[in-house]
Amino acid sequence: MGRSGRMIGPMSLVWTLGVPVAAVAFMAGALNLGVVIVRWTGSQVAMALFLPVSALLGIGAWLLVLAAAWRLRRNYLRRTGIAISAVVVESDLRYKYRSGTLNFDLWRVQIEAQFPHPDSDADARVQKQYFYPQFREAKARALAERLSVGSSIPVVVHKNSALFDIPKRPVWADIW
Repeated sequence: MGRSGRMIGPMSLVWTLGVPVAAVAFMAGALNLGVVIVRWTGSQVAMALFLPVSALLGIGAWLLVLAAAWRLRRNYLRRTGIAISAVVVESDLRYKYRSGTLNFDLWRVQIEAQFPHPDSDADARVQKQYFYPQFREAKARALAERLSVGSSIPVVVHKNSALFDIPKRPVWADIW
């Protein structure tokens, strides 16, 4: 636990750095597989379509891998951790204008919850941000309303990490 009573998630740095590297490697593997299929078939049609088809299939498969990783982590923490109830102490819904990124503006929902740590009984906090594209504004607002200040949220705690126990990933990119 950090000085301010916040939970420190050592694995979040691993995921922040590891997921983009793994995504590039995964996509390179998907493109490589496309090349192998083109060589095996020898088809001109396969040659023309391998890049877009490999990229689309690779992206779809990567999203499935990320969803599986999220489920595995959640299930692991539910098996090994302790389920407790936390109180939302900060809830913020903010529009993030991002000029220069093809008008891909975002809604950010930031939640911070406080709970007594099961091992030390000291106050601990866990914080999470969810980013929604502009066209998912209604989902962002619904999550912010559901997790408003003072509301209760289930948290699974295991040693030095904690996870909001939300049954479905609020955002497709939410992995950690």
